[in-house]
Amino acid sequence: MSDRSESSSSVSPEDARIDQIADAALRLFARYGYKRSSMDDIAKEAGLAKATLYLHFKGKDDVFRAMLRLLARRVEAHCREAVAAEGAFPERLAALIQAHHGQAYASFGTGEHLVELKAVMNAIATSELQAFEQIFVRLARQLLQQAEARGEIALSRASVTAEDWVAGLMFAAAGAKTGAPPSCQAYAERLAGIAHIFAAAVTIG
Repeated sequence: MSDRSESSSSVSPEDARIDQIADAALRLFARYGYKRSSMDDIAKEAGLAKATLYLHFKGKDDVFRAMLRLLARRVEAHCREAVAAEGAFPERLAALIQAHHGQAYASFGTGEHLVELKAVMNAIATSELQAFEQIFVRLARQLLQQAEARGEIALSRASVTAEDWVAGLMFAAAGAKTGAPPSCQAYAERLAGIAHIFAAAVTIG
């Protein structure tokens, strides 16, 4: 896993403290949701004085946005590993969709508070949410380009553009969470099925 809090000694104390707080907030929001988590709760979870939080954040909204940025860095690191890995296109696609959608889902625990947290994202963290989604868009397109250059796939087989193929994949991954929140294992299995279908649509041979 690659992020500022875990990667190198060049991380500034301020950045390390911000990540410490964001990581605590992620655990807390997954456990209790956004509304039921206070700045006091976040401070206790992080093992810090409440006053220390306010040295870095104006309030809970700012902490929430920092939490999303931290999660995005972690997810992007795993997504890059999936794209760079050895293996056939279907395997790397399955790893990529799991690294992005699966890891994000698992980060929020049982999914009990996912609807509330998604509403909060849309209300106060639209730029962070869009940046998070663009991680998948960018790396999925990179994976497509690599596979097409190697002769593994041909988008013409599915009569779609790369943009439409990636957008469809994202809609399918989002749709796999509808209804009663699936377990992390069940969601991972659904993602594997989606990856298999989308890969088969463009794979040559």
